[in-house]
Amino acid sequence: MTRINRNLMIAAGILLVISILTYRQSVARGDRFQRGQIFLANLNADEIARIHVVQGEDEVTLERQADGFTIDEKVGYPASNASVNRLLRTLMEVGLEREIGSGADLAEELELEPLADETIEVALHDAAEKEMVRIRVGKAFEDGPGRYVQRLDGDTSPIYLSSASVSLSADAGSYLEKEILDRDQSEVVRVEGRDFELVRPEGETQLELVGGSDSVKLKSSELNRLQGLVSGLRFDEVYLSDDAEVAELLFEPAVKIELEDGSGYVLSYASRDDHNFIRVQGYHTVTQVAITRDDSEEDLAGKAEILTRADEIEAFNKFHGSWTYELGDWAAESLRLSRSDLIDSEST
Repeated sequence: MTRINRNLMIAAGILLVISILTYRQSVARGDRFQRGQIFLANLNADEIARIHVVQGEDEVTLERQADGFTIDEKVGYPASNASVNRLLRTLMEVGLEREIGSGADLAEELELEPLADETIEVALHDAAEKEMVRIRVGKAFEDGPGRYVQRLDGDTSPIYLSSASVSLSADAGSYLEKEILDRDQSEVVRVEGRDFELVRPEGETQLELVGGSDSVKLKSSELNRLQGLVSGLRFDEVYLSDDAEVAELLFEPAVKIELEDGSGYVLSYASRDDHNFIRVQGYHTVTQVAITRDDSEEDLAGKAEILTRADEIEAFNKFHGSWTYELGDWAAESLRLSRSDLIDSEST
């Protein structure tokens, strides 16, 4: 063997040894705990297709659909994007204060195993139903804001103390998208109740009572309540309309609200044992749009808006037609307003 070849072999051996040492050091550095490191550093939220959260007797299962998450425990009703994003953001921002240790006795002491009333367990699955992450959040640290956390997926991992409190809800109701209507109340041009009709004259900004004299003044607070139904109507609970809980209720139209674009909503009301329920249906006064060769660009744009709004109403009815909503007292009282409630007694 020539001196050159021998030198090359020696150099190759030295490089191999250096490579092995470098690898071992990098692994050791990767496993070494660092204060402030993120608990779920490699979690990709876009890959999450199913979220299951359990705490005590509460549990919620969120399933990703094409346009957002739905809630299994609420018969597939949509979850609010804000609530799901808040949950994911909390999970992904959990920082670690220090490593505590491992073992069954320590896990029991810190309320990680078995599940205690305050223990939170979160499982995340991908679209192939493969478990991505399973974690538990145990008792709170007595001398600071953190809580004890541990991953249960894969190999057993150490127990850590988080840098800050970890608050995650397992209440299915807290994830509901509770807003039914979201239109600006300035769009309202007509409101019909059981014994009254309010209209907004052209060029005016206030609703007026049909059949009322000039001396009759209306309570602005009550008018705002009625108009406000379209700008933030929210429910407390939701049921499929054929659910035994609501199927036998007798609904009657309570309020019909028309908007300036010709569309509107009919709110039908029923009550039982101090509980208030509604069903909502949209409508459009324009049933047909004719397009001619003489239409200007402005005409065409206006007609396109009408058709778009008609499609929105159709989609609204397709979805909300399946559901019955339980309302809080404020919204229910607005639906029960009568003509006498609207009139300022000092003006009569």
